[in-house]
Amino acid sequence: MDLKLTNKNYVFLALIFLSIILWAYFLNETGLMLKEMLNLGELENVIGKLKSTAFLFFVFTFPISIALNVIHSKIEENKINSFIVGLGGTAIGLIVSMLLFSNLQGYLLVGVFYLIGRALTIELIYTKKLELKKYVSFRLLGTGIHRTGTILAIGLFLIIAITVNSNQEIYEQQIDQQLLEVAGGEQTTEQLTELFVDSMIETQKQTAQQIIELPQFQALENSPDPNAVAFHQAILIQKDYLNSIEYRQKIEEEISKKQNLGDNELQGVLDSVKQQMPVFGIMTDFLWLIMGFAFFSAVLLLSNTIFYVLVLVYGIIIEQIYEMTIKR
Repeated sequence: MDLKLTNKNYVFLALIFLSIILWAYFLNETGLMLKEMLNLGELENVIGKLKSTAFLFFVFTFPISIALNVIHSKIEENKINSFIVGLGGTAIGLIVSMLLFSNLQGYLLVGVFYLIGRALTIELIYTKKLELKKYVSFRLLGTGIHRTGTILAIGLFLIIAITVNSNQEIYEQQIDQQLLEVAGGEQTTEQLTELFVDSMIETQKQTAQQIIELPQFQALENSPDPNAVAFHQAILIQKDYLNSIEYRQKIEEEISKKQNLGDNELQGVLDSVKQQMPVFGIMTDFLWLIMGFAFFSAVLLLSNTIFYVLVLVYGIIIEQIYEMTIKR
């Protein structure tokens, strides 16, 4: 089998390499790092970077290398040459990008899955292009972005799930810290006041109910001792008072007079909320699955929408330019 590369192969290899350097540059300019995106405390900062102009340019340039790879595999008869050009240009581009741009060094494992996606895409294209009769370019380009996007999504899910699961305690602390910071920063709002009052009144009501249900307490109602009867009546009146609007307003007024709740009080509120709402515990236990699925879904969404359209557009343009060059 002749493995000699032609000028066409070298041109596509160079273009794939340069296109990867291009989108890698814009990704680096966003400042987005995988470690940062996994830090719950950096969520606001990450969202700001996703809205940046640099990220927009990354989105528009990322599909170029995929389109180049697909079109080259379509026009190249020698599959081995296609692997050399596609994987060679991709691997060199990824390595050089990580050496040039410091923010991308944390994406090493993501790059491995990206490379695997390229290899599987090339193999699939050589199978499908023999079967397809109509709209070959469109369907191959769609196959290319879908396969690459799926492998990337699976790779990110595995990386994130393993990372989060192996650092479960750290992420639990981050969740607690975020909740405490929100509470501490907005403790004068009605939401926190209501939360604190609900927790305190509920505890008092439970205590009163436990006392009332005691046989010893119930026996006081018919006691010959007037003090015992008075105590019995006082507890019943207090229980009714706990359910009154007046008592709730009194507690809310006392809380609103405080400028800041102490850390212990805030932690107490947080613990109370967790006990009353088991969903918080479930979310913490399965955070690895939630975060992994979130990234998995985001990559698939991009692959099936914006990236899909851009790959089709870029691929057709590249193929037209190639055909015009051949005719000359």
